[in-house]
Amino acid sequence: MKSKLHIAFYLVSIFILGACGGTQDTMVEDYEFENFEDGVIQFTFFHINDVYEIAPLEGGKVGGMARVATLYNQLLEENPNTLFVHAGDFLNPSLLGTLKHEGKSIKGKQMVEAMNACGVDLVTLGNHEFDLKKHELQERLNESNFSWLATNVLTYNGEKLVPFHIESMGNREFLPETFTWSIFDEDGTEINIGIFGATINSTKKDWIYYEDYYQEAVKSYLELNCETDVVFGLTHLAMNQDLKLASMLPNVPLFMGGHDHENIIDTVGNVIVAKADANAKTAYVHRITFHKNTGYTEVSSELVPITDEIEDEPNVQAIVDKWAKIQDENLTQIIANPNEVIYKTTVPLDGREASIRNFQTNLGEIICKGWAHAASAKKANAAIMNGGSIRLDDQLDGNILAVDLFRAMPFGGKVWEIDIKGSDLRKILNQGLENKGIGGYLQWYNIEYNSGKKAWSIGGKPLASNRTYHICLNDYLAAYSETISPIIKQANVKYYKPKDEDKKDPRSDVRKAVIEYMKTL
Repeated sequence: MKSKLHIAFYLVSIFILGACGGTQDTMVEDYEFENFEDGVIQFTFFHINDVYEIAPLEGGKVGGMARVATLYNQLLEENPNTLFVHAGDFLNPSLLGTLKHEGKSIKGKQMVEAMNACGVDLVTLGNHEFDLKKHELQERLNESNFSWLATNVLTYNGEKLVPFHIESMGNREFLPETFTWSIFDEDGTEINIGIFGATINSTKKDWIYYEDYYQEAVKSYLELNCETDVVFGLTHLAMNQDLKLASMLPNVPLFMGGHDHENIIDTVGNVIVAKADANAKTAYVHRITFHKNTGYTEVSSELVPITDEIEDEPNVQAIVDKWAKIQDENLTQIIANPNEVIYKTTVPLDGREASIRNFQTNLGEIICKGWAHAASAKKANAAIMNGGSIRLDDQLDGNILAVDLFRAMPFGGKVWEIDIKGSDLRKILNQGLENKGIGGYLQWYNIEYNSGKKAWSIGGKPLASNRTYHICLNDYLAAYSETISPIIKQANVKYYKPKDEDKKDPRSDVRKAVIEYMKTL
């Protein structure tokens, strides 16, 4: 799990630097001082990304914001010039975010509270921040004690484009496009460090306007390059986009990225692009040595696993415990023991958005199989669900707890059964293929598709147009999906639904049905 990359390089002058005169030599005029400025300074970036859960995962073995806080405090002791950065995506998705507390939807409030207590200094906006409604995002902005980067994202005030802002004590502070960090060391070496961001334009809302992230990042770099000694990137882009941007900005030593959920580090020329694992399973520690006189920058990047070997920071742990109690109070109304181990897997169950909205995953299959197992009217031939019902955007590994299924499907719902003709079922399955890339893409159990022949099979046999199939599915797909439910409503189907008052029926909650099935494995 631990990897180190030590890369040193010299920032050469190219045309985008020439506009600001390049670097300047610093001359020491008085050698009589015992400790004179040596022009060399060391600083650290503590870097996490895509963290939606404040509590540890995998039965307490990995992650946890209280452990993150402990590691950050240790880094501060090592070097006070340490900046804690988050490369986007933390307000959504999460199970807690779908629940209510004191009559209001939580919607990432728990993350902001934990991040405030951890000491996070700077974040860049991620696409999942925009899953919230505009007023909910504004509440989270107002509650935060850390700085935000909005390099290429604006919002609307009527028809006018304006920056996002934070409101505090009647004052309004607009989110900046860039961030400057000024530091000095014991011998008096002082530098200004510039940081720009970039946010992928994958979450579309009528109140959000995305500027071109390449153009805005380059523009921000040029501005910072004239005002600071060295410039870094804090981005929320796909890896290929980060690498392209790195090729456009060869004098940026390091891009600290997000959006991709598995740790990765790569280079373009001398530029490093690094990302940690989602949900603080790991964190990156980037130790930088900067030579002010020459611009020579050395970057040493260490991927640090966040495990149960790291102690919990007490203040943050108290916040985690508070929100865990709130979560359990909600979940125990549905299931007796949310923290029960129900299954163990040696192969990660893939609930990442980029996966479940584009191809069949093992998590999608086991969920659908659990629904088929819960069928009570008759034996199910197959089961289907819309991939967008899985909001985990992560993988489940090791010991699977009951609460993990609630994390995977935070919006809940019921399992319905339908009798449907094969000709109508084919329309549904074909529509699911057309929904590739969006939430209406289908996950299934006991269904196969031959892309070469463009043919469907149910239970290993070709789908027959005139045969009636007994199918399990979630109520959202059956009744509310914009693309699938109209086909079901137009078909001559027979419905079998759980009774509202029968809470013992596993079909009464999609999570309960899967939990009971996984216990049998």
